[in-house]
Amino acid sequence: MKATFKLMLLAAAVAFAATSCTQEGKENADAAAANTEAAAENAGDAAAAEATNAANATEAAAENAGQAVENAADKAANKTEAAANEAAAETKEAANQTEAAADKAAADAKAEINAATKNN
Repeated sequence: MKATFKLMLLAAAVAFAATSCTQEGKENADAAAANTEAAAENAGDAAAAEATNAANATEAAAENAGQAVENAADKAANKTEAAANEAAAETKEAANQTEAAADKAAADAKAEINAATKNN
């Protein structure tokens, strides 16, 4: 009987140890699962942040490119307007010179006609 009692006590001790180890293993597995879940969540958050940063950078680059195109168009328009104004001024000057030359030619022709008529 004494041996049976010792054997039962030993079996109870082994069962308790096995249960404790199983419980500890379960707790470790639960903790590892929680850590894995947290790591996955952090990785997802990091990926979302990177995507947001990339989207913001792309938007800023597009806005800068649009502004550069607009600035180039404004410069081209200003240069075209300046060239048109210069051409108009040169055309007006040439017209004035032509008119002055025509007036002089008419005056010279009139003087010659008058001189020729007086001589006859």
